[in-house]
Amino acid sequence: MAFADKDLDTAAVRPPLAPALSIVVPTFRRADLLPPLFRAVAAQIAALDLPVELVLVDNSPEGSARPVPAPDFVRYIHEPRTGVAQARNRGVAEARGGHVIFLDDDELPATGWLSAFAAAAARGDRAVFGAVEPLYPQDPPAALRAPLDRVFSRRLPAAPGAEVQHLRAYLGSGNSMFSRDTLALVDPPFDTSFNAGGEDVWLFRRLVDRHGVPMIWRPDALVQEIVPPRRATMAFLRARRFSDGQLRCKVESDTGGIRGAARVALWMAVGAAQLGLLGLAALATRPLSEARSVRFQLSAVGGLGKLLWWRRKASA
Repeated sequence: MAFADKDLDTAAVRPPLAPALSIVVPTFRRADLLPPLFRAVAAQIAALDLPVELVLVDNSPEGSARPVPAPDFVRYIHEPRTGVAQARNRGVAEARGGHVIFLDDDELPATGWLSAFAAAAARGDRAVFGAVEPLYPQDPPAALRAPLDRVFSRRLPAAPGAEVQHLRAYLGSGNSMFSRDTLALVDPPFDTSFNAGGEDVWLFRRLVDRHGVPMIWRPDALVQEIVPPRRATMAFLRARRFSDGQLRCKVESDTGGIRGAARVALWMAVGAAQLGLLGLAALATRPLSEARSVRFQLSAVGGLGKLLWWRRKASA
């Protein structure tokens, strides 16, 4: 009996197992989205025989997510320095798992999501990307549906388990997983000069071009991204496409040297052509097809972003 009591005492003081997976969720003043996200993740953790933690990084200076009730697997971290790169870097620094999963606060995991990432981690995959589908609480205008799907979806022309580093321009850190040693190759992983967005594009470029990291496609790690009505608008799409155009040249500029300058000049020339030719196409097709005119208009706005890339703000 004494031996059994000793065993029980040891178990009582034994520290909890370090998590195998850390889910990093940056959030900024969207506390209403957190309870359904916690419930979705809790159901998947319960079905998985692995220790998992969720690191919630509250990026609002006032700590707006602090009062939200959270399950035991959630660790609240307050990062008052605003900016998406700041929030992600803090999440990586706080994560204790061997693999880090990035999940946005407006993404809801589908059944099997966590198991798919856990299986990829067990195989030793270093960088893994899951699929994303949009979830519209209200149907968007018909002419905007296709461009909205483009923004809020991740569907790649690749087989499950295929390497997709050549498609990295279509990837993003939301719904992705990296081994800790892979993230350590870039210090810090996310460049804070991209606090307005694009921090993941810069990281992926470095991981692939400098370190040869393979990026693996796992469509079974599926999430739905909530698209509220305020984002299902032409104004949002124009702003997004303009920012994407700026980002294209910003990334090339930060490469530096003659090659970087030449690439910026090339993309600015492409932007000028987009703005002129596709702007005219948007006007010409407006009486014939609203959807086609919208598509041309957004491409023209993207071209304008390439021309005015130097006006991009460094932080949100």
